[in-house]
Amino acid sequence: MKANAPLRVMAVLAALVLPFAATPAVGAAPVVRAQAGPVNCGGQSDAIRIGVSPGASIGSLSPADLDRELTLAKAAGAFAVRLDIDWSAIESTRGAFDWSRTDRVIDAVVAHGMCPHGIIAYTPRWARVAAAVNDSHSRPANPSTYAAFAKTVVQRYQNRIKIWEVWNEPNIVTFFKPVPDVTAYSALLRAAYTAIKQVQPGSTVLVGGMAPAEDTNGNIAGTSFLSKMYAQGSNKYFDAFNVHPYTWPFLPNDPSTASWNTAMKMWSMRDTMVAGGDSGKQIWITEFGAPTGTNPNSVSEQVQSDSIGIVLDAVLGNDWLGPAYVYSLRDAGSDTADTEQNFGLVRRDWTPKIAYGRVDAYAAEHSAP
Repeated sequence: MKANAPLRVMAVLAALVLPFAATPAVGAAPVVRAQAGPVNCGGQSDAIRIGVSPGASIGSLSPADLDRELTLAKAAGAFAVRLDIDWSAIESTRGAFDWSRTDRVIDAVVAHGMCPHGIIAYTPRWARVAAAVNDSHSRPANPSTYAAFAKTVVQRYQNRIKIWEVWNEPNIVTFFKPVPDVTAYSALLRAAYTAIKQVQPGSTVLVGGMAPAEDTNGNIAGTSFLSKMYAQGSNKYFDAFNVHPYTWPFLPNDPSTASWNTAMKMWSMRDTMVAGGDSGKQIWITEFGAPTGTNPNSVSEQVQSDSIGIVLDAVLGNDWLGPAYVYSLRDAGSDTADTEQNFGLVRRDWTPKIAYGRVDAYAAEHSAP
């Protein structure tokens, strides 16, 4: 990996490694903050806003565990919870809709005083491209079919959801099969944005979050993806760009990761947006974090906390960065060797890691009351 990141980017990120003297110790009680009124679910805000991205498993939690997880999110200062609106599960048979799972979780988020954030994604078998018919992460064969579903979703939830995300990580093969394609995604975005705004003109529509990637193995780097979108005029169809600046097991300001480090690349993305006439649009961060545990690629709880703190400080210092959503709130399992099970701010047994206290203290100091 190259160690010659742009000096401007490196200087900014290096300056953001700040101590958190107010961070509570492990196991400390959350800071209790007064609620001044309804939470702001709109797009732009002068306040620093922290969200949580709990992953798809939140939909299968028991009522008691769902309540406990959302209570922890609210106590940590979260303004929003990012949720899958899974087309493949809701409309597995064309024209037959099952909203029970999403209704339950969305209603619970609202009841806990937070904003649901809907990711409209994942294709039922009947709507997939032929080249990836066996995978729900296939892109839709017809953008208008996806847009029709998006419109139905917004009509149902317009009084509860004001933030919409068009797909998830469309720049990597894992989530946009058979291979990422900027033109295909732009068609999807254009159709969905138009449909959403017809129903809910004041909503905020985000590009699907860009995963850390280089232009290799079929994946497309977020910087390349964004540049191609502007070249195609697709910037007219989003209210904010969106990245997932994971860098684990490295810190976000580690110069050895410069070739792929999405946290560092955000400044280059900002330059592209300004050059394209979009200086008023933000870049949101709808997933970031790091896994603890015993896997060689895991990090210590202190490094997890430091990684999160560096990104939050970047958001604080740059008004063109929008809300930042931590992935995730609670460990998905108890196998410490599995990175995917250990991204939580709290462990599987609900005890807090160092990072929970850091997020809580940050929100208490910097977020709107």
